[in-house]
Amino acid sequence: MARILPVLVLLALTIFAVVDLTQTDPYDVPYMPKWMWLLVVIFLPAVGPVAWIVLSRLHGMNDGSRDGGGAPPPDDNEDWLRKL
Repeated sequence: MARILPVLVLLALTIFAVVDLTQTDPYDVPYMPKWMWLLVVIFLPAVGPVAWIVLSRLHGMNDGSRDGGGAPPPDDNEDWLRKL
């Protein structure tokens, strides 16, 4: 079992990265086109999936779409609550 565990973890990480990559909008893919990321994730077994996961999350933090940026919900908006 100890020999199989690293292989299973690597396989799960690669599958997660491929699924996440295919579901990502082409405009949100950092640094390279989607097809190139797919090649990196598949052909560089440990480095590719980790690079995709880390860089895509860091890229998502900069645009405000994944980190909850934008207007707060009405119950957290003090101006909206004052109008009540």
